Amino acid sequence: MGYFAPHEGSSTLAYGVYSIESLAAYEEYRTRLAADPLGKENYEFALKEKFLIREERTFLKLASSPHTEMVKL
Repeated sequence: MGYFAPHEGSSTLAYGVYSIESLAAYEEYRTRLAADPLGKENYEFALKEKFLIREERTFLKLASSPHTEMVKL
């Protein structure tokens, strides 16, 4: 769905929001991304430059009608 960066307030918090079929599909995506040379390079760059200080994941359940189509991975 997108990446969301601070507009006001904290400048150290940002969100990546995904709409994926299941936790299993998300884990498969993460496995493919970790194995992808460009994905790995991007992640290592983000760590080196301290774009990523801490990662946390929260899994939410849709509580209203879909607002966008599901991402097909």
